[in-house]
Amino acid sequence: MNLGLVTSFIIAALLMLSIVSMNLRMSQSTQDISLHTMSQSHVSAISDLIQYDFPKIGYNVSGPISNPIAFADEDEIQFQANLDNDAGESIEAVTWRLEDDVLAGSNNTDHRSLVRITGGDTQEINVGVTRFEIRYYSFGDPNPLTTPVANTADINRIEVILEVQPREGTGRNNQYTTSSWHRVFTPPNLNL
Repeated sequence: MNLGLVTSFIIAALLMLSIVSMNLRMSQSTQDISLHTMSQSHVSAISDLIQYDFPKIGYNVSGPISNPIAFADEDEIQFQANLDNDAGESIEAVTWRLEDDVLAGSNNTDHRSLVRITGGDTQEINVGVTRFEIRYYSFGDPNPLTTPVANTADINRIEVILEVQPREGTGRNNQYTTSSWHRVFTPPNLNL
């Protein structure tokens, strides 16, 4: 056997292994980036809805309603507002709630359905929400109120934490990338 020929085959085999290994790493990296980008777009869409609703808590609410927030818990809020600012000043009951049941059809066991109910119309958000936490604060107190909040008239600031993960994990350990969003709202109608 020719030593030069054997050496050429060994070098060619090592070169092929390194190319295949690099290709697998690039493929995994591309998959991770794609899943993370999808999660970020889902967070953006959900946060747009939240930013549309929450600043309007209590907007155009007057009359016998003493407080526009009817219920305030760690993963659910119910309030009243004129969301669309229509001329008839119609007040809508709005609910945001994270369901307890695992989302069907997802490999991620942390996925839950986020529900938004406005004026009786239910909108289920099934895009990989793994955390939807609401914290409530009183005037000048840096510590959140205990949930469910007994006296919702004490609330003047609301903090929302949202996390979304893809349906599929990546890598050998089936890890999930997390996209998160956090915002504190101070609705003007709670601070009158």
